[in-house]
Amino acid sequence: MRSTIAPFVPGIPLYRQVQQQIEDVLRKRGTFDAPLTDANLAEHFGVSRITVRRAVDELVDAGILYRIQGVGTFVRSRKLREKLTLTSFLDTWSRGDGKLTVKVSSFERIEADAELAKQLAVPKGEKLVYVQRLRFQQDTLVAVDDRYMPACCCRSLTRQSVTRSSLVDHLRDREKIKLDHGEMDIEARGANAREAHILKIRQGKPILVRRVTFLDRDNRPVLAGISTYRADRVSYHVTVPA
Repeated sequence: MRSTIAPFVPGIPLYRQVQQQIEDVLRKRGTFDAPLTDANLAEHFGVSRITVRRAVDELVDAGILYRIQGVGTFVRSRKLREKLTLTSFLDTWSRGDGKLTVKVSSFERIEADAELAKQLAVPKGEKLVYVQRLRFQQDTLVAVDDRYMPACCCRSLTRQSVTRSSLVDHLRDREKIKLDHGEMDIEARGANAREAHILKIRQGKPILVRRVTFLDRDNRPVLAGISTYRADRVSYHVTVPA
């Protein structure tokens, strides 16, 4: 094992180099051959346990590893990296190892309550289409999408089409709605009782909540909704212009 380790570089803190090499191994192979104990890692890298402990502390703080007191150190399940865009979720979730799936748990017509009427700028009682999608990584539910649209804006939408294209693509391409822009808010907080029950996590565990609204060229909302994510399973990638 020792022969696969890159030589240490003078001038860079040793724990940082160990941290980087641990990350490189996990990126390439997903795990280590030996259990992740301070003793095993110290022997593997040929450094002191103090150096290893500091490197592991950094990886725990970064959410890559986690410790269970009295049990050991473990690799955290790889997060799904979602590109932060307004227009589509399917591109990110349909690529990769084929272990990401989307299920439609609700597809129904409802009447707008006061809150939805305000969000979509329609009268209370207006007919809406409500769609709920469940997103799974293997057998683990990692995100729930709740979407609401005026029924007049999605006459040709079917349960089957929800999993084949994004709702935004459907509104633009099938319903011929001239979309202008979308607005998004992201909030990090603890899960309430309902969210914890749906996501099968403990109440208070961290979640990400993403609220989106899409408007047409007349500035009328045509889609509104919330996506609720397990924060331990999802991360966002954002490209910022220099």
